[in-house]
Amino acid sequence: MDKNFDATYIDRELIQIGNRIKKPMAIYLIGGCAMSFRGLKDFTKDVDIVFKSKLDYETFCDALFGAQYHQPIIIKTEHENLHAMKMFENKDGFHLDLFIRQVIRKLVLSKSMVQRAELHKKYGNLSVYLLSKEDIFLFKGLASEGRQRDLPDMQILYPNLNWKVILEELNSQKLSKDLKELFVRRLEAFNQQYRLDVPILRELKK
Repeated sequence: MDKNFDATYIDRELIQIGNRIKKPMAIYLIGGCAMSFRGLKDFTKDVDIVFKSKLDYETFCDALFGAQYHQPIIIKTEHENLHAMKMFENKDGFHLDLFIRQVIRKLVLSKSMVQRAELHKKYGNLSVYLLSKEDIFLFKGLASEGRQRDLPDMQILYPNLNWKVILEELNSQKLSKDLKELFVRRLEAFNQQYRLDVPILRELKK
């Protein structure tokens, strides 16, 4: 059974990791962890971390070993489908998925995403940023159709979303026709399940 972790636990882990980072760097959180730090979710199963460069990624990985993280021998299908560069976990089963710029082989951490991101906290040399609600919604909308647990998260993110930002970011990404069609299907499933209006759906289906 998957374990869940709250924002207090994640904060404690980031303190440990941050204490071992040897030079200034930034990470960008996307997914359930970012929602937890925003007070939108009580718990999350894992942490999705995006790096702007391979150097930052390697610096972070070096710190993980000192903080007693290891690469799991058995990788669950759900995590395998994310196509992370590497996955790490600790003795509690707390799981980190690490990405360099591109997430789940779909979204690229763009300049506009970085500009929208908010600084959550600095842990020594480690600056932790939260991607915007709009970018998290887009990330979850592009996850595989088998990840039904993303739909309730999308409902939590729904209030006061800037749909123009989501549409512009989607159009600026170099996504295949199949991925854009996937996003449309996910939005349709979301609309049908929660009866919430999705203003960009009509535009995307043209």
